[in-house]
Amino acid sequence: MSPILEDEWKNTIQFMPNNKASGPSKIFYVMLKHLTGEAFNLSLVLANVCLIHGDIPADWCEALVYPILKPHEFDAQLKNTRPITLLETVRKCVVKVVTTRLLKILADNHVLQGGNFAGLPGGSTDIPIKMLDAIIHQRRFDKTDDQELWIVS
Repeated sequence: MSPILEDEWKNTIQFMPNNKASGPSKIFYVMLKHLTGEAFNLSLVLANVCLIHGDIPADWCEALVYPILKPHEFDAQLKNTRPITLLETVRKCVVKVVTTRLLKILADNHVLQGGNFAGLPGGSTDIPIKMLDAIIHQRRFDKTDDQELWIVS
């Protein structure tokens, strides 16, 4: 994979959302957005070493999982929570660079066709979701067919 250019790295960091929780290192996106000089260059070097050598820091393999309460009684039941996983922000920036590059290649070369392009720039998940909903609805209300419906994602 080709190295991340300075402008590509700077743009990726700048477009990451503010007011999001940090990962185990407690480094927030807003901190990355304020990096300058040597600190910015070192973050770029780290990102490029990860991509070029296919090696990531061991700490990036760790995450924090917190159960967030749903808006009703907890009753000591995990089903009444929704888990949120906090990953390292620099890791997510590196993944964003790779994802952006991959999406551009897929879109430019028309690799995905049919309903498989929903995640590409300009695509929408609206049609595949409506199709899936219609299939589930039809199966649920079709009284003559008692076979299971299997959906693989």
